[in-house]
Amino acid sequence: MRIQSWVALLVFAGTLTTRVWGVASDFPLQRDQVRDWGIALGPFTSLPLVGPATHVGGYTIGPAFYWILWFVRVTVGPWADNLPHAGGIGQAILGTAADTLLLVAIWRRFRSPWTALATIVLIVTSPFDLSFAAVIWNPVIGATLAKVAMALVLLDVPRRSPAAAGLTAAVAWSAIHAYTGAVFVTAGVFAAILFDARARGDRRAVGRNALAIVAAVALLQLPYVIHQASRGFRDSAMGAVSGSVGQILSGREGPRVMASVDGYLAAVQYLQASPWSPSLEAVGWTLLACGIGVAIRYRRDWTVLAITLVPQLAAIAGYAFFLAELDAYYYLPLMPAAGLTAVLGVTTLARSRRGAALLGAAALAAALWATPARVAARSSRMPEYEVIVGASRRIAASRQPLRQVRTAFALPPTGDAEFVFKILGGRIERTSSWYAIITADGGVVYRRVADR
Repeated sequence: MRIQSWVALLVFAGTLTTRVWGVASDFPLQRDQVRDWGIALGPFTSLPLVGPATHVGGYTIGPAFYWILWFVRVTVGPWADNLPHAGGIGQAILGTAADTLLLVAIWRRFRSPWTALATIVLIVTSPFDLSFAAVIWNPVIGATLAKVAMALVLLDVPRRSPAAAGLTAAVAWSAIHAYTGAVFVTAGVFAAILFDARARGDRRAVGRNALAIVAAVALLQLPYVIHQASRGFRDSAMGAVSGSVGQILSGREGPRVMASVDGYLAAVQYLQASPWSPSLEAVGWTLLACGIGVAIRYRRDWTVLAITLVPQLAAIAGYAFFLAELDAYYYLPLMPAAGLTAVLGVTTLARSRRGAALLGAAALAAALWATPARVAARSSRMPEYEVIVGASRRIAASRQPLRQVRTAFALPPTGDAEFVFKILGGRIERTSSWYAIITADGGVVYRRVADR
């Protein structure tokens, strides 16, 4: 246990350091980050009763993401003047804690540090993960909550009591609040809670756990019901999804099964195999072989099957009813299940426990060998952020109300040069005769409106 604790501490420290390195200098100050951090800066009572807007229309079905972001703001925010990168740091802390909990859960469940470390290294060194782990973004929080729920299941927490089962279900459902794409992991967690009790022949536990799940979901959906009631139940949360399903059920379109399979394989290729690009066929056959190995080896362990294979199969089936384009990040919450399936699939090739340990160690060695290239492939965020923060501090210190703050250099289309200035106490008054221009070297030029 002492070794496990030290390893978990080292993994937490190393992962968190890698994720937050430079975030105070290159935090991406774009539309989603400005919108969501702006909401978190308000009082808890002003938080929305639903989740963030989605790019396909509607919003997520509950406010758990904003609850978490508000908690980050009141705990981490004061250490960084409530600037947006505090939200990125808080998100990274929560995500790293979830990864560490999952590490411990896999280690204890399979009694193998090699399997646990290989799985976690695969997850946390993904270039995509490293690029967005310290960015205020609801899919990352959804994936974080999904990992926590998976870990609780692997640790057999739902077995302890109906309340523990309800808590696990609440975490899993909150993942959907944060990001709808987590629904397939949630389905696997719910299946594990129910099937495990059924496999043990405890029918009373099945009933109690089912009631605990229903109670957890009902309580978490109260804000959504209140939101809908305030709008006469005319507000559509997931219009794009219901529209796709409606077209298929009406017969106007058919399920896109092969497109869904290709979408999942492309996501695994991009999210987990990067910076290399193996063919979709290679990714598919590898996952299939590993999945078959897991299904055979753990055929009597419903918990393992429910959190590894069920989410992946459910995602393929579910996205077959989604007619819009499938982006890779839709599958972000599924990557822990895919990574664990791959590592477990490798270890099932051994006939003895010693052989499984050797294969697990080999998987870990391969993951560590790939780590430098994967870390180097992390995309840059927004290096202009440091310039904006430094200049905004000086502008705000002048206490001069301004009509506008803008930059002499190009920002991303959804960037906002005034957001930091206002957080630091600066005032935007559209009647002011002055505006400020932030130059590329961090300087500030003041001009009158007539000088434009």
